[in-house]
Amino acid sequence: MRATDVLVIGAGIGGLAATIAMQRAGVRVRVFEQASELGEVGAGISISPNGALGLKSLGVFDEFRHVAYAPDYQVVRHYRTGRVLATVTRGDRLEEAYGERYYVVHRADLHKVLADAVRAHDPDAIVTGRRCVDLEQDASGVAVRFDDGRWERGDALIGADGVRSRVRSILFGAEEVRFTGYIAWRGLVPMADVPLDALDPPSQVWIGPGHMINRYPVSGGKSLNFVAFAERAGWEEEGWNIPASKAELRAEFADWHPHVARIIEAAPQDKLFKWALCARSPLMRWVRGRAAVLGDAAHPLLPYLGQGAVMAIEDAVVLGRAFAESEDLAQALARYEAARVGRARLVVERSSLQVPRFHADDPDAFHHDVPVDEALGLFKYDPAHAPV
Repeated sequence: MRATDVLVIGAGIGGLAATIAMQRAGVRVRVFEQASELGEVGAGISISPNGALGLKSLGVFDEFRHVAYAPDYQVVRHYRTGRVLATVTRGDRLEEAYGERYYVVHRADLHKVLADAVRAHDPDAIVTGRRCVDLEQDASGVAVRFDDGRWERGDALIGADGVRSRVRSILFGAEEVRFTGYIAWRGLVPMADVPLDALDPPSQVWIGPGHMINRYPVSGGKSLNFVAFAERAGWEEEGWNIPASKAELRAEFADWHPHVARIIEAAPQDKLFKWALCARSPLMRWVRGRAAVLGDAAHPLLPYLGQGAVMAIEDAVVLGRAFAESEDLAQALARYEAARVGRARLVVERSSLQVPRFHADDPDAFHHDVPVDEALGLFKYDPAHAPV
């Protein structure tokens, strides 16, 4: 393909990964972020073998591995008694089966790794303080209008601007972002403040009626990240960086095991936040003309398979390969869409189906002989070699 100039809207994990993938394919990329400063807030995230293989193909794996934690195994515990309901082996077994291990990492740490890689290729590639409000396209290119009144033009555009994607709304019509009925809190506890008896093992999931807690080390083992989920009838607050209090967490998980209470108490107040889990329907079309969507803009999903960031990484790697292996832009975008729509829809649907298992009315009935993510074959997908 001839030299191409691509605009990316959104400098989150998906947007930055896509930028790296296209840069490596010889494309000039400019990525525009609405925030005034580049930085990624948020909770810890899982990177399963399929995502780790994607990061390898982007050339950032060594830097990622330095800030990530690779658990040898995880346990699922009863919310009140602490009884181990299931043990999930990870570690070497997954590397032997799929070519990579299972990792957990703080979103901000992975985001910095990706941003550094983008800037190493092109120091001026990331532009902050620019919010997309409209776009126009014709036979020769795409023009984007930003909230400051300025326009930018390129050969193509990738919307990686999240579940509330403006690019998606412009391309495929407005659709209300709906509250899924679940909220989440996140906290970050210095590892030195975590009770030792609560670290056996470091990676644990606790399940109970209408609630779940997932906790594991991040930042190279320096901190313990926890994310606590609960069901709610309604939600009116905007954002996913809303300050939370220990009092509300204490009340929400009042009858849970003392280990849970002790971790909540150990979390610094300024490291507690909450947000609503929101969604749109997964799209069956991701491309219109010279513009396409990627990541949550195309397929927002609930976090119960741990594939949110991984799916965006997969999208990015496949998009870069499509640019590298196609004769023209139209073919590249068509190949990207064809390769990704079906897989993304499967993961969205299966993630939603896991809610009753992890918000179990009867945790003692939980069974996990074969982890669902493995049973579905999700880890077998290598975005660097999957058909495109």
